[in-house]
Amino acid sequence: MDKVKKWVPELQSLSGLSIIFVVLIHATSYYLLSVLHMDSFEKVDYSTRLVDNLIHGAVPMFIFIAGYKYALNDSNKPYKEFIKRRVNKVIKPFLVISITFFIKDIITNAEHINIINLCKSFLRIFIGYNAAYQLWYIPLYIVILLVYPILYKMIKDERIRSLFILGIVITQYSLSWFIDLLASHPFDFVYYLLYFHMGLIFCKYDVKNKFMKFDTIIIAAYIVITLAITFNTIDYVAGPLKKFILWPLSVMAYYFFVIRIKENKILQYLGKYSFYIFLLHEPIFCTDISYFFKSVGIYYSVFESFIVGIFTLIVTMILYKVIESTFIKKLIF
Repeated sequence: MDKVKKWVPELQSLSGLSIIFVVLIHATSYYLLSVLHMDSFEKVDYSTRLVDNLIHGAVPMFIFIAGYKYALNDSNKPYKEFIKRRVNKVIKPFLVISITFFIKDIITNAEHINIINLCKSFLRIFIGYNAAYQLWYIPLYIVILLVYPILYKMIKDERIRSLFILGIVITQYSLSWFIDLLASHPFDFVYYLLYFHMGLIFCKYDVKNKFMKFDTIIIAAYIVITLAITFNTIDYVAGPLKKFILWPLSVMAYYFFVIRIKENKILQYLGKYSFYIFLLHEPIFCTDISYFFKSVGIYYSVFESFIVGIFTLIVTMILYKVIESTFIKKLIF
């Protein structure tokens, strides 16, 4: 019989904050691409770059949470049992939603169908290239779940494992500058091993209680460094600054921040439903609400993205509650 899972309120609040950031990332991306007609945040104004830098740690935060929960509840479980339970939870909705939008694309582009390209497109879904583009996270998540427990069992020493993971990440990132293939999915997934490992370390070594007295310093340092990094407008400099300084620091800062407000009802509620919001908010709601704002001429700045985000969260939750009360829930989830 399984033990009752340990529950940490700040993790659910961090999930709530992370899903807000995910929705905002997609709203601001629409603003960047379709309103400003730019292809990089380094090419736009300071305030827009700052918003992007403040929210772009969302995926690292989710992976951090997964690593924390692994240490909390699953690190001693047999590998097959752990993988089966975790993958089963995500694979069905991933397939249902992916195939739905794959079929939609076939119908929409029926006159341009090429069987070989169609097969390639379908297979690419499983390495992170999806019409429901937010679902790139599911292959990433599965790869991390498959790989990290093996490293955990094979490399017992935390310091050696830390150095090994960091070495893999730096090697992949360095080679990706010269080999385009290594910059694409699924090779870039290895970067997120850092955050799964970070989550495990935070749980296993009780970082919360040992460093809580420094939380103000950590949060302040994150704000100052973010403000400073945002002044950079050079693309090839932005990459390493964000990957190896800004995003790791953002995970730590937001973690200590939510500890202060861990009982916040909005974050707790959104954290509870974060997986369903993630699955359902795109590629329709956030994009269509953004398009409406643009079409009626009220998308003046990046700050309208926050209004888009609020509407997206509300509409997505209404949809999920409808699904939850019908037979459709069993079909999707």
